[in-house]
Amino acid sequence: MITISEALQQIVQGNPFLEFGFRHDLFNLTKLARFLRPQVEARTQKDVQETALTMALSRSRRAAAPAAEVKTPQILESITVQSGLAVCTYARSPALHTRLAEVYQRVHARNEFCNLSLGMRQVTIILDARLIGWLDKAVPQPFLYRNQDVAAVTVRFPEHHIDVPGILYALMQRVTLQNVNIIEISSTYTEITFFVPQADVRLVFDTFYACFSLAGDRDP
Repeated sequence: MITISEALQQIVQGNPFLEFGFRHDLFNLTKLARFLRPQVEARTQKDVQETALTMALSRSRRAAAPAAEVKTPQILESITVQSGLAVCTYARSPALHTRLAEVYQRVHARNEFCNLSLGMRQVTIILDARLIGWLDKAVPQPFLYRNQDVAAVTVRFPEHHIDVPGILYALMQRVTLQNVNIIEISSTYTEITFFVPQADVRLVFDTFYACFSLAGDRDP
């Protein structure tokens, strides 16, 4: 049978939200104890008093405090927005791959936005929502998922950040803390694109702009 402290350690470790909250001292420990009590009792197989759990949480917070916070890059090269997009996901097949490759080439020839992601069993294409009718003619098969109210926020960061742990986590964390649903993610060497509901695109852009510095805004 494990102790309360051991049960808490098992619950907290590996949980990014709890670890983040302890590191930044964001929790009301009494309310957190009340929330975690059922989980702790399930692990310890005994009744746990909230006061004892609160004390254990306090010790855990003090133990976590000396740990150095992960240093994440604060400089971004650019933040761009693309609105009015649609996401379509299909079951993957050789015939579909050929059709979507043609769609991708034709859309880019028109200098329109197009993003193609290939999974093991599914394929997702993201393009201007105005092209949905044309896409349906080019790909005459049922889709698994469709959302025609999507926008993209693309962040570009300096090349030397690729070897620094935490840059992608820091960006995703900011979006998550705003309670914004990330519909899709696409990334390359120094870019990551978040596809979010159209209604939230300004919030995501303003969040990134407020939390990170842009290269062009730095003093010479």
